[in-house]
Amino acid sequence: MKRLAAVQDQDLSIVPISPQAETALTYVRGALFNPVSLSVMAFAVCVGVGYAGMLGALVAMATFVAIGSMATRYRFVRRALDKQFEYRVKQKREAERLRQLKPTGAVRQQQYCELRDLVNEIERTDPHEAQRFELQQLLDHFCDLAVSHQRCLDSLRLAGSSDLPRTMPLPDPHRSARRREIMARRLRHRDECVRRIERLADELEAVDELVRRVAQRAAGPMLDGELDREIERRLWELDEVDEALSQLSA
Repeated sequence: MKRLAAVQDQDLSIVPISPQAETALTYVRGALFNPVSLSVMAFAVCVGVGYAGMLGALVAMATFVAIGSMATRYRFVRRALDKQFEYRVKQKREAERLRQLKPTGAVRQQQYCELRDLVNEIERTDPHEAQRFELQQLLDHFCDLAVSHQRCLDSLRLAGSSDLPRTMPLPDPHRSARRREIMARRLRHRDECVRRIERLADELEAVDELVRRVAQRAAGPMLDGELDREIERRLWELDEVDEALSQLSA
């Protein structure tokens, strides 16, 4: 981000804003321009207008902007703004995915919803694991594969591939060479689409299994060697006590 600044020779030059200033402006913009803040500001302006007219409205607005800007210096406010921003990005991403999957049918959408719920559960229980395997990007890849798979199916349907013979028929004197060439191209296109559909379907199932495997890994507790050592230590202490008692009774 850049801005114009005046220099000594009365000319204008481009001066870049520091990352710290840009981050601060981002937090201020997020704190002031969100539905809750705008509602509070509208209420404050209305109260100011009721008490002192336009002057009261200006004072209320300036006070609100000053308080909102100062509040962004606190860490808990910035954490709340970061969470709000992440939530907005996530909701926008989710809406885009559902829009992409709309032509693919209810079955594929249901499969995506199941994978999305698994990813959300993994992010809740083990966010580092979800970030490590890039599960959100994997869901994007799943949507792209589903769209490509549906397009191939539509291509077969629109081309009338079900009416084509499985193999090229024998030469027919009533058919011209051009017609036979076009039919041969349609057959090649059908076979290519079928192979592509099989590859895409296999890739979709692989993504499904991978997400479920990561979910199993995140849900299952890791084996801790400390448990065995704790039991062994107590057994050793028990043996020591028994041996000491046997020596005293001897």
